[in-house]
Amino acid sequence: MASSREREAANSLQDTYNRLKQIARTLWRGEHDPQLRGFYAELHAYFTIIYHHLKRISSSHVTIDKHLLNRLLDCIESIFTRNLLRLSSDDRLRRLDDVRDEIQSLADNGAKVEALQPYLDFGATEIQRDDFLESLSTLEKELETRYPEDMSQWAPEDFGPLIKINEPSYAVWNAAQSMFKALVACKDCVCTPTHDFGARLCLGTHRKPDCEPDDQVDFDMFLSLKEDWHEAHIHTEKDRAVRIAVGQARQRQRAPRSMVVKQLCEPIARVSTMAGYRLQLKVTKDQLFKLQSERSGSLVDKTKHPVSLDQFLRDRPRNFTERTKRILAVILSSTVFHLHNTPWLEPSWSSSNVLFFQTSSSAVTLRPFIQTKLSLLNFSPPPDGREHSPDTTDSEDLDPDDLDPDDFDPDDMDPDDWLMHRCPILVTLAMMLLEIYFATPFDVLARRCNVDLGDSQSSTKHLDVSVVFQACRTEIPENSQFYVAVGSCLDPQVWETENGGSLSSDELRSRIYEKVVLPLETELSQAYSSISIYDLDKFAETLDFASWDQTIQTLNQQTKVEASRQNTGLGLGLERSCSLSPSLTTPYHPPGSAQHLRRLSDLDPRATISASSTPNLVRFPSASDAEGLCDSTASLSLESYPQWKYTVGILCALPKELLAVRALFDTKHSKPKNLHGDVNNYALGTISGHMVVAACLPAGEYGTNAAADSASNMRRSFPSITFCLLVGIGGGAPTSQNDIRLGDVVVSLPTARFPGVIQYDRGKEIENSSFELTGALQPPPRQLMTAISSLRSNPDLPSNPLQPFLNDVVNRVPDSWKPKYMHPGQEHDRLFSLVCSACQTGHCTNMNNHLQRRPLRPTNHPEIHYGLIASANRVLKDAAVRDRWAQDHGILCFEMEAAGVMNTFPCLVIRGICDYADSYKSKEWQEYAAATAAAYAKLLLTEVAVCDDMRGVFWEQGRTLAEFRPLEQPISSEQRV
Repeated sequence: MASSREREAANSLQDTYNRLKQIARTLWRGEHDPQLRGFYAELHAYFTIIYHHLKRISSSHVTIDKHLLNRLLDCIESIFTRNLLRLSSDDRLRRLDDVRDEIQSLADNGAKVEALQPYLDFGATEIQRDDFLESLSTLEKELETRYPEDMSQWAPEDFGPLIKINEPSYAVWNAAQSMFKALVACKDCVCTPTHDFGARLCLGTHRKPDCEPDDQVDFDMFLSLKEDWHEAHIHTEKDRAVRIAVGQARQRQRAPRSMVVKQLCEPIARVSTMAGYRLQLKVTKDQLFKLQSERSGSLVDKTKHPVSLDQFLRDRPRNFTERTKRILAVILSSTVFHLHNTPWLEPSWSSSNVLFFQTSSSAVTLRPFIQTKLSLLNFSPPPDGREHSPDTTDSEDLDPDDLDPDDFDPDDMDPDDWLMHRCPILVTLAMMLLEIYFATPFDVLARRCNVDLGDSQSSTKHLDVSVVFQACRTEIPENSQFYVAVGSCLDPQVWETENGGSLSSDELRSRIYEKVVLPLETELSQAYSSISIYDLDKFAETLDFASWDQTIQTLNQQTKVEASRQNTGLGLGLERSCSLSPSLTTPYHPPGSAQHLRRLSDLDPRATISASSTPNLVRFPSASDAEGLCDSTASLSLESYPQWKYTVGILCALPKELLAVRALFDTKHSKPKNLHGDVNNYALGTISGHMVVAACLPAGEYGTNAAADSASNMRRSFPSITFCLLVGIGGGAPTSQNDIRLGDVVVSLPTARFPGVIQYDRGKEIENSSFELTGALQPPPRQLMTAISSLRSNPDLPSNPLQPFLNDVVNRVPDSWKPKYMHPGQEHDRLFSLVCSACQTGHCTNMNNHLQRRPLRPTNHPEIHYGLIASANRVLKDAAVRDRWAQDHGILCFEMEAAGVMNTFPCLVIRGICDYADSYKSKEWQEYAAATAAAYAKLLLTEVAVCDDMRGVFWEQGRTLAEFRPLEQPISSEQRV
């Protein structure tokens, strides 16, 4: 039995690792140097895992070996400076809290490191940092080995009927065969030296929604003459044509011009001289044709080496999240279903052949490719039911079905040469699935299970993989779909007829899907219901494998602007700004520079470099401006419009809120001039076809009074504004009825008693110490209420409607701010119980035991809540008051500005939740919450109709434009609500 002193020491050590985990995460999210970012990422991973080990062991009332505790303490004390070592354990925790809060408030990582130097030293050299990581790794493995997790605490996985998912088409197999045959047929040439043709084919599920025809199949690939890779896209039509287009999906054209390709090297060499272009090819009746080349919009940086799955397993095992594992399992099993018995997928394939490409920002898209040498291969149709072996005419391994008893003496046949499994490719798949599940290379996994591996021959591989599976099967839930899929891959009887013969091709494909692919698809769907199997390929390419499947933006995900622009006179400008938007991988060049002019020309060769023809917006921000999008990021000439053209106002309290809003502008306009008596600074542009004016409160001024002044100035300077959106952050009020989490969005919605917003600091005390609200606020305009009803009743609205806009925010804010606008992680979403006052002040040494236990959500996508928002002239930092107002009035959110604007002009309040309105204040969620609020504002504006004639706009109060005098003075403070 552990003494109280030992328990205190263990709890203190656990809390210390938790603080270090938070500090490492802050450094990782803000670091741009790839080497240091990788170090901080691993540091955060090890601190996180050790912390959870300690927490799990503590909750199980098991006493950790005193010697191991001392080693855990010695390890982290090796990075403590004398300033921390001389403090007691409690004082040390408080100092780490202060340091964590300080660095979280800093934007520059250099400043963060400087603030840490008096207390923490992670090592000045790479060798020192690697040694520290190795120490953490050793301790983590020892904790896991000596104190294994009790698997019985987990609920058994649902092993009910499989989810109904339609079986994919077999058209992919035929298209892959035809494509390979056409490429190989024209690879021979007389060039000296000879070419080393290669192809990298994208792996995927090739799923399509029911509304799309099954006779069309698309592939993506890279082709090369000799390590000079050129992106490829393949379009096929069943029984008619196979089309190959380097880059993205082709544009529909009438009778495209084509030319027969006799030598494959010629079109590849031609397109290599056309920077930024993609090669288009078409296959018709096994003949290759060249079409007109098109521009490429890929984010892949071909100058960077791809990263293999084996490299991730050996060097970055912590990058395998549960979601990543399930997605990769579905994609790889679908690959076997589609490409078995084709030259693209050899039986000897492995995790070393599966490649992932990097972007210019070092992100790695979760989009696997497999590399194949075309130069050494010749096409020969595979025999029915057998796997294709492109390198040899005779298989190394002998199938008993292929042996004629008259041709050999059974006594001369070595039993080791007989295949124990008719589909070696499925044995390899089982091996790779185990690698992914355990995030461990197979040879390392075998050593861990004390299994000596044989050579790589098919006859021994099956036995080796089966033995390893048997050795580690206790670590896999026996009733899981994953367990079933791996077991089916390794069971040789599954892949034989009842008489022990070979399956036909159709039978084999059907069985691969039924026994392997469908169980893995089911497991993914059960764990992540928001991920559609039919959209999995597109979804996977938005995930960054190098950053724990954080979302990255791809060009084909950019949000489409509503098609009502011509009525505002901006139709051509908006269309051109979309077509001219630069790739996110393009370096920034100042407007007016020669590089900038060339960049505009490269983006669209039809564009003339003149002030009149350039677009209204450039999508990337200047990293030098941390408070907002720098005006210098605009194109050569910003369009200017009269003030009466603007019909939507957006008001923010903080620069970080306005930054998120401006990042979602579709076009940007020049600032207004000669605004007499108006101290506001405005950002003008368009969002979803609406003419928008956005402003922020003066620095240091908050609350209803400051908001009323800014709103009045905006209304006077832009008299056509029909409504205003108050977009920013607020404090959430979670209850048992409303599961509000940090990052969620709350939208003001009227009830029977209140108009969507109540001013909770305006009222009177009545008997029984209760409080009665007084005064009245205007409700939101009906135009917005009908738009909200349309959104909420739209059956086609995706489960994550805000995510595309959140991706836009992250990709368009300054580089130093990008990490701040990403989801901080659900582990940092803390709601404390009211029983501990120390938790509310942030100085409780046992805070983790006072957290309210809430189940994690399956995804990080924010949810949208509609209801009452409470507004006042002060910040609420009292959880008891929060809960009372939530209970008595149904309040969902607390904020500070809305009550000052509601009676100035019609408005709707949109708040991203950054805290829980208690005394435990943290700024970690503010930027992300600001982004979610801005994302909802843009989503809502896509549902609001654009006014046809701005001059005919009337206020809801019935006042025309003529009633607003240019020099109208702001309303007095007595008139404000």
